[in-house]
Amino acid sequence: MSVRHFCTYFDHNYLPRGMVMLESLREHCPHAHVHVLCLSDQCHAALTSLAYPHVSLIRMADLEAADPELAATRATRSLIEYYFTITPCLPWYLLTRDKPLEEVTYLDADMMFFSSPEPIFEEATGASVIITPHRFSQNIKDKECYGLYNVSWLTFHRTEDGMACLGWYRNACLNWCKDILEESRFADQKYLNSFPEMFSQVHIMQHTGGGVAPWNLKDSSVVKGYAGPCINNLPIIFYHAHGFKRLIGPFFSSGLANYATTVSSKELLFFLKKYARALTFAEKKIRGLFNELKLDGIRCNTKNSWFSLIKKVIHEYKYKTLIISR
Repeated sequence: MSVRHFCTYFDHNYLPRGMVMLESLREHCPHAHVHVLCLSDQCHAALTSLAYPHVSLIRMADLEAADPELAATRATRSLIEYYFTITPCLPWYLLTRDKPLEEVTYLDADMMFFSSPEPIFEEATGASVIITPHRFSQNIKDKECYGLYNVSWLTFHRTEDGMACLGWYRNACLNWCKDILEESRFADQKYLNSFPEMFSQVHIMQHTGGGVAPWNLKDSSVVKGYAGPCINNLPIIFYHAHGFKRLIGPFFSSGLANYATTVSSKELLFFLKKYARALTFAEKKIRGLFNELKLDGIRCNTKNSWFSLIKKVIHEYKYKTLIISR
């Protein structure tokens, strides 16, 4: 089977999440090759030490040298807004460089694969672009104002329609990519609403095992299948663990509280614990690489007191969104 090319980006703070994604993808897609943009020197050093055979590393300075239009936006944006701007620029770089790729799929780093992604590619035969619907649960349909589609999985082919779509997306993000909601735009995400309207070869992911996330769990049934976890009788391909983080010790926030969802069954708890265990294993694996490893995302860069952390644990427990895993 031919190589499937993917790309992603993260820094050393997000490294354990990135490791979970990279290792689970390799397990379920042995022919995958992932191009990782390292957003910090520490991240590059760590991934160099880990020496994943299916991973190629890109330094931030190299991307900026190849894309001066991207680099020029850095001074005008917050860090997270700059990272959002990178989303279309990374696949653009991979599809336009010397010896360009013919196809690449951008993946968010905070995901875990549970089965092969091939069904997604198979259903999109003939398409130049693949996008992922949010599928918001009925109780939070109002969140569609942030976009009908999620950035977690974006496939682009180096075809006329694929490059036109990606080029439009890149130009839009270079022009404006703020972390605020406006009527027709929000960060790098809401631009995706325009893809199916403007371009003819855009495929909206149909397999409900792709794009499983906190915002669509409430209306779904997660069960343990013979070959792995299933959602609504289909194998889960990947879970987007948005908001999932360690609070303290064995206590994790599942990220469900932000979407009015709870850990409503033993099967869902078992499923979420799989991610917690994988994250814990990744943290232990890299603990020796840094004297001090911060495991927060870039939106959560403040230090919490023990008291505030305990309050968060109690809050998550009270609202049935707490995950306990060692």
